[in-house]
Amino acid sequence: MKTMWKTILTATVTLPGAGAAFAQNQPLTCWYNDHADFMSAESAPAGATIGSVVKAGRGEKTYSYTISARDGTACPVQLPLATTTALTVALVRQDEGSCTNDTVADSGSAVLAGSATVSPETSATSTAAIRVVGATPNTSYHVYLKCFRQLGMIRTDGSGNAGRTFDFPTDAVGPVIAFELTPDGAPPGPKLQSLAIKK
Repeated sequence: MKTMWKTILTATVTLPGAGAAFAQNQPLTCWYNDHADFMSAESAPAGATIGSVVKAGRGEKTYSYTISARDGTACPVQLPLATTTALTVALVRQDEGSCTNDTVADSGSAVLAGSATVSPETSATSTAAIRVVGATPNTSYHVYLKCFRQLGMIRTDGSGNAGRTFDFPTDAVGPVIAFELTPDGAPPGPKLQSLAIKK
């Protein structure tokens, strides 16, 4: 299978000043158990390749996935066991975006609300792992693969957190993949847009 995921379109990387210090994107290792569930995150070792998935052993550290993010809340809640490579981008609170979300950026003024991770599972199918963090509590969101179709729904818990994976046909999208999450009900809450992922 050819290498499909090459470039993440990014911008500046500072965190809006909720804390004492501004966080910056950094290489992080996301750890998963043998049931594909996220267990923990830590700083990635020097030389780690962003997007790589490495089998490591058993138990809580069965395999690792390296991302670039502000903290471990960007790690997918689940990563399929068959995954060999993936890319993770931020979800940003922003109501509008184009089909490719080229105006969506992880900038100092961006309010992050989770992440979207895309991995090719077969030559025909890809998986999108959506993680929502600190969004509107107890709310269902429609998950759209932009300018293609709705993938399904995801519902946040009482803290505004959620995680779910969705499959979609790899060839059904153009050279750039982007996602939008729209809250259900009225009045509508803020939408979430992903940064763009280039195939």
